[in-house]
Amino acid sequence: MTQNAILFIPDISGFTEFVHHTDISHSRHIISELLELLIDSNIMGLELAEIEGDALFLYKLVDNVDVNSINLQIERMYLAFHTHIKRYEYQRICHCGACSSAYNLNLKFVVHYGEIEFIQVKDSKKPYGSYVIQVHRLLKNDVPLEEYAILTENVQSISKDNNDNTIVAEYDFGNITYSYNTLLHLKERLPEISLIPEDIPKHK
Repeated sequence: MTQNAILFIPDISGFTEFVHHTDISHSRHIISELLELLIDSNIMGLELAEIEGDALFLYKLVDNVDVNSINLQIERMYLAFHTHIKRYEYQRICHCGACSSAYNLNLKFVVHYGEIEFIQVKDSKKPYGSYVIQVHRLLKNDVPLEEYAILTENVQSISKDNNDNTIVAEYDFGNITYSYNTLLHLKERLPEISLIPEDIPKHK
């Protein structure tokens, strides 16, 4: 039985270089922390379908899309992610390559909406269908930014007059139109991070 669903992928970029050029044990720990943080920042009731290396594949069965809720979810995850990264930059006690270069990691989002079915694999139920393929294909795109949120035309109506941040992309499944927004302005809302954590005894 097909059902309508929001398909939501937060993706950590810079992951491949980070893993290949840093201490493997610490890079694994940092990525694990960041993925857990994104999961804990879920305020939309999204279901976790898969952890895909440097990304999360989430979905929510809905008949109508609330774009404001999606934007709020993106904002919550982005701020949580970069607040944590900022702590590595200002409060780290380890100077290995992973801990000292974590601030180079970025976050991007791809959001799509469409019909899905489910496939049963052992005890796991996974979203399945052409829209699932599409949202993953969109991770490879022509957006000229390091950090952004892609919302397809299925998620929100896209004005044909606004071509500055609209792309009509050609994939193996056909053409798809999406708009993208920068997330850089959200960094202005990151909290101040002190050089020494408040819970550390000053005499130490």
